[in-house]
Formats: sequence, structure tokens, C-alpha cells
Amino acid sequence: MDDVVMVTAGAPRRTGRVWIGATAFVLLATSLGIGAGAGWQALALEAAATADRSLAAASDSLDRVTEQRGSAIDKAHAAVSSLDAFVAHPRPDYVSEPASKALAAAQTKLRTTSKGLTYTPFDAPHAAPLADLLPWTVLAHVQHAAQLTRSEVADRRARAADVAALSRAQKTLTTAATAVYTELAAHGEQVLTADASATYASRIDLRHAIDAGKPGVLSAQFGGSGLLGIVTTVDEVNAAQAAGEAAKQDPAYPVRLRIEDYARSIAHGVTLDFEWHHLVSGLGDDWYSGTTQYHEDDGAGRTIDLNFGVQDGFGRGDVDARALVTHEVGHAQVVRPACKALFVGPVFHGDDEMRATAWAISMGFDTAGSGIEAYGRPSDQQIAVAGQCR
Repeated sequence: MDDVVMVTAGAPRRTGRVWIGATAFVLLATSLGIGAGAGWQALALEAAATADRSLAAASDSLDRVTEQRGSAIDKAHAAVSSLDAFVAHPRPDYVSEPASKALAAAQTKLRTTSKGLTYTPFDAPHAAPLADLLPWTVLAHVQHAAQLTRSEVADRRARAADVAALSRAQKTLTTAATAVYTELAAHGEQVLTADASATYASRIDLRHAIDAGKPGVLSAQFGGSGLLGIVTTVDEVNAAQAAGEAAKQDPAYPVRLRIEDYARSIAHGVTLDFEWHHLVSGLGDDWYSGTTQYHEDDGAGRTIDLNFGVQDGFGRGDVDARALVTHEVGHAQVVRPACKALFVGPVFHGDDEMRATAWAISMGFDTAGSGIEAYGRPSDQQIAVAGQCR
């Protein structure tokens, strides 16, 4: 917690004066021999009640500060430990040296401030009620309550001082961590804008890593691991960018680009990544084979893997090669809200391959490569339902 409510010691201070006055009166009453009078009873009860109220107020104040202190200690320990891995990691070039040093110094300060501090519970004392109204009984009760009050006021001040020190060090660390996050996020945004050849999956991971820090850099959900996550995903996007640029030098790239452009043109906005291998699902050479991996959360991970045979057949104009690509795009359509209800309903009974085949047929590929050869021909009803997702 950054904001600490400091509790004043007004009530306990008044208690001391009340105790002195009550004691003096008890002594005076005793010396005058009026202890048994009705007036004495009223004054004795008031003196005891005032002392008890002051003690209760001091106990409430100490209890609140005790909980604040415990929370501040836990928060400090969590913040310090969460940053260990990031501070120990080599500084990326896109994080300035002053920001990095400020973060390390602030972490050290909070570590020092919180070192040795542990939560100390407080149980409010329960003073015994007055046994009688004899002057010495009342005097002992008032003196005991005053002694407890003074002790609790001293404890409250000491614990409040811990809270204040922890709050200052925590605020400094939050400021330093936010400055580092700001630099990381700014660089990440530049990478997302510039690395157009990187896969969508790598870029969406970086997008998530940046966005996760917006609610609070030192939150339990982010912290040092979140800062390190931005560095890691920046590296991943850069690696994917380099791989994407290298892929453009492959002699097969022009055909692959045509296939990828075609797939994206019929994907209805579903973002696709592509991989190319000699064997896919153990099939290659004279076989056309492909797979599609997808997630339904935010578009990440929709990756179509095609074997080299597909690129060769597509380049020759083989309709079955184009039909297989369409089949794989059909798999990815389930993430579209307009299509999911159609595909998961009773018409397909959760059969992913049959719905992808039906979708390819509805797109005009009533041929073996649409999936008919591998999975059989869907029913007319299935084709009609799949056709609603176009």
C-alpha cells in the first residue's frame, strides 16, 4: 500500500490527564472520608469509564496500525523478491543505465528497510471490571488502564514509524520500476510496429507482455517476472522477424507467398501464421498434408503447417492442393463467433475434420483434397451449415 493512514495519539494523551485528575480526586475523597457517598460513586464510575474508553481507543488504533504494518511488510518482501531475477539479468540496450541503476538502488533500499521486520500480532487486553468502588480499587483500576494505554501508544508510534518508512521505500521502488517498464514498453511498441515479418503468435505474446504491466508494475500478477517477460518476448519477436526475412530468400518463397496470401484472403480476418516442412503428420513427397493449431482467446497460435508437396501442387495449379489449403483455413474459422455455434452444434458433433471438409466443399472444392479422401464426404446438411460461415 502506498498511502498510509497515520492515526493520531490524541485520545491516549488525554488519558494521562484524566488519570492524574482521577487519582488526585480519589486521594482527596479518601482523605475527606466521603468514599461511601453517592457523589463519590458517580465520580469513581466516570473515572474508571474514562480510563477504559481511552484504553479501548488506544487498542483500536494499535490494532489498525499493526495490520497496516503487516501488509506493508508482506508487500515489501514480495516486491523485493519478485525483482531479483530481473535486476540480475543483463541490462538490455533499450533500458537506460540510469533507470536500471535507480531500480537496483530502490530495491536495495526496500530490502534494507524491511530486513528483519516480521508481523507482530496484537491482542487487545481485556481489563477486569471493578470489583467494588473503594477508593484504592478505583485507583488501581485507573492506574492499570493508564499504564496499558501508555504502552500501546508507544507500540503504535513505533509500528507507525515502520509503516511510514516502508511506504516511502515502496513508493521509490514503484517509481523506479515504472520508469523501467515505460522504457521496455516503448521499445516493445516499436518492435511491434517494425517487425512485420515476425509471426503473429510472437507479436501477440509481446502485446500481452506489455499490456500485463499497465494495471501496476509491482502487482502480484506482473512484478519482476513481468518486466523480464517483455525482454523475453522482444527477443522472440526479433528472432521470428529474422526467420521471416530469411524465409524470403528460399527459392520456394514466391509460391509460398501466393499460398499464404490466398489463405488469408478467405480467412475472414482470422490471423494466420505458416510453417513449411518436408513431412507433416508423417506425410510428404506425393502426399498433400497440413495441420492447423488454434486458440480461441485472442487470435494467437493459429498456425497452418503445410508440407512441401502442397507448395509444389499449388504451383502447378492442382485444385486438390488449393482444396487442402482451404480445408486448413476452415479449421481456423471456429474462432469466429459467427461460426463457432455452427461448428460445435449437433450437426457436426464436435468433428473438426468433417466441419473443415464441409467448409472447403462449401467454398467450391468438392474434390478429394478438401478432405473427402481422408475423412469421407460430409452430409448435405453439414455442407449447408458450414456454408453459413462464409
